[in-house]
This record gives sequence, structure tokens and C-alpha cells, in this order.
Amino acid sequence: MIADNLFNIAMFVFAMMSIGLVLTFLEFRFGAPRRQQDRADRNKESDD
Repeated sequence: MIADNLFNIAMFVFAMMSIGLVLTFLEFRFGAPRRQQDRADRNKESDD
């Protein structure tokens, strides 16, 4: 009984961590850090 509960909890935690990892990847790929880098690159090009 306790092993079944621990397995379910472990699977839930694994799923939550996986979702967090995917969302973090998407944020850095398309979110604010990407826009900041693009803005910095444009500013660098205009300064040259």
C-alpha cells in the first residue's frame, strides 16, 4: 500500500518537474531573455 502511494507521488513530482523544464526552455527560447538579447544585438549593430 505505501509503495503504491510513493510511486504515484514520485510520478506526479516527475511530471511536474518535466513540465517545469519544458516551460523554462520555452521561456528562454521565445520569452523575455530572447527579446532582451535581440534588442542588445540590434543596438550593437546600430552602434557600429
